[in-house]
Amino acid sequence: MCREETRGPGLVGRSSSLFPVASFESDGKLEGLIPIHRIIVCALCRDPATGVRTGEGLCADLRSRFSAHDDLDMARGFAVEEVACMAGCDRPLTVAFQAEGKAAYLFGSIDVGTDVDGLVEFAKLYHSLADGWSNSGQRPAGLAGKTLARIPASPIRRIP
Repeated sequence: MCREETRGPGLVGRSSSLFPVASFESDGKLEGLIPIHRIIVCALCRDPATGVRTGEGLCADLRSRFSAHDDLDMARGFAVEEVACMAGCDRPLTVAFQAEGKAAYLFGSIDVGTDVDGLVEFAKLYHSLADGWSNSGQRPAGLAGKTLARIPASPIRRIP
């Protein structure tokens, strides 16, 4: 259970234009879909030692690192968002990775001082994997033991 109850929308500052509309070609392939990788950070998680909410600072740091990235696909391919709660309160700070057609990941016990490089390294790996699926040996050593969940991708629904 979360230590704080929140009201209102779950995502903070989410834009509905993040995901372009895709259309299917006659062969069933997606046309016009630009993969957007989402990094979602809990805005309510508090640092266990200080009690300070650190999600906003982590988001700012990640946005800065991606906007300055020398690989344009990486720089433009990630949206960093805050969410009110991801129910990972026993393992704050929680961070999720999602992308259309890829497995999603939830990490917990993230330390903003030591884990940012590992999150950026995982983002590079995640971006490079067609289905997002990675085993624990592929993930950065700094994130070892911090994977709370790996959720298989949802199938893409084709509209007849």
